[in-house]
Amino acid sequence: MPAPGRRLFYGWVIVAAAWLVMFVSAAAISSFSVFAPELEGEFGWTRGMLSLGFTINALTMSVFGLAAGMLVDRIGLRRTVIIGAVIGGLGIALLSQINQPWHFHLLYGVLASSGIALCFIVPTVATVRRWFMRRAALAISIAMTGSGLGMVILLPLIHRIIVAIGWRDSYIVLGLIMVVGAVIGASLLKKDPESAGTYPDGIKPEADELEARADFLARTEKWTVREAFRTSSWWFLVFSQFFNIAVVGIIGHIVFWGGDLEIPRGDAVSILSFFVLAAVAGRLFGGFFSDWLMARFGISRKPVLYFCTIGVALGCFLAMGVNSETELLLVSLLIGFCYGSGLSVFPTYLGDLFGVVSVPMLFGVMFLLAGGLFSAIGPVLYGFIHDTQGSYDTAFLVTAILCLISAVSLLLIRAPVKAT
Repeated sequence: MPAPGRRLFYGWVIVAAAWLVMFVSAAAISSFSVFAPELEGEFGWTRGMLSLGFTINALTMSVFGLAAGMLVDRIGLRRTVIIGAVIGGLGIALLSQINQPWHFHLLYGVLASSGIALCFIVPTVATVRRWFMRRAALAISIAMTGSGLGMVILLPLIHRIIVAIGWRDSYIVLGLIMVVGAVIGASLLKKDPESAGTYPDGIKPEADELEARADFLARTEKWTVREAFRTSSWWFLVFSQFFNIAVVGIIGHIVFWGGDLEIPRGDAVSILSFFVLAAVAGRLFGGFFSDWLMARFGISRKPVLYFCTIGVALGCFLAMGVNSETELLLVSLLIGFCYGSGLSVFPTYLGDLFGVVSVPMLFGVMFLLAGGLFSAIGPVLYGFIHDTQGSYDTAFLVTAILCLISAVSLLLIRAPVKAT
C-alpha cells in the first residue's frame, strides 16, 4: 500500500490491466485442452488432426505477435489490444458452428489466434517492462500469473459449462468472456511512464541515476533486430527456447494423456489446472528470486533459466514412467513450476542482454522464432507420435533431449557485442 498522501504508482495499474488481458486470453487459447476431447468424441477426428489446429494457432500467433509491436507504434496500445480482443473473441465464438476439421483449423488456428496475439503476451509484457526497472522481473511475473490463473479458474469452469450446455454454446460463452475482459483491461493501459508524467518504478532518480539511465538508454537504443541477429548470444537464446516444444505439447495433450491412464476427464482437467497453478507459483518465485539475485549479489538471471530448463528435462524423463493419477499430478507440478519460473525471467533477461528499449520488437521476433515455431511443433509432435505408436513415451524422450540442448545453449550465452 502507498504511504498516506502518496499516490499509487500507475505502473501497478498497468500490471493489473495486463493481468486481466492475459487472464482471458490464455484461457481462450488453452481451451483446446478442454474442447479437443469433445471434438474427438463427436466427430472422430484423430489427435494429430486436432493438434494441427493447435500448431496453426501457435504459428499464427507468432506472426501476429510480431505485428502487434508494429501496430502499437502505428495506432496505439489500447486500440491494438481492443481490436485483437474483438477479433479473438469472434473467432472463439464462431467455433460453435464447426462441422469439419478445416473449420476448426481456420477459426481456432487463424482467426482466433491472430486476434489474441494482438492483445496477449507481446504488447502486455513489453508495456510492463517499460514501466519498471528495479522490480521488472517481479512486475512481469505478477502480470503473467494472469495467464496461469486464467487457465486454472476458467478451464474447469468451461468444462462444467460444457457438461451443462454442450460444447457449442460453451464456445460462445468463452468468446464473450474474452472480449469483455480484454477490453476492460485495455482501457487502463498506457504505453510508458513518460506518457503519464512519471518515472519507471514511480521513483524520480537522482542526478547520477538519471545520467546513468540516459547513458544506458543511449547504448541500448542502437540495438536493432539485424544487429541482434549478428550475435551468437541471440541465436543461443533462440535455441534455449526448445523447451517450449515439450511444455506446450504436454499442455495440449495432458487431458488426452489422463484419458489413456483411465483418469476421468474432469480429474484430468483438474490436473491441468494444478499444472498451471504450479506455473503461476513458478512465475512469482522466478521473478522475485532473479530480482533478488541481481540486487543482492549482482548475479545474472541466466542461472535461474538454466535450472528451470533442467527441471523441465527431468520432468519429461520422469513422464515416461507415469502409470497413475498421482504420478501424473507430481510430474505436472514439477514441469509446471519450472516452466513458469523460466517464463517470467526470460523477457527480463532479454532486456538485460539487449536493453529495455529494444524489448518490444526483439521480444516479438523471439516470440515468432521460438515461442511460435517451437510451440507449434510440440502439440503436433505429441499427437503424431501417439497416433502412430499409441503412447507418448517417445515424445517425452525427444523433448527431454531438446530441453538438454536448451540448457547447453544457455551456458553458451555471453554479453552481446555489436558488430563493427
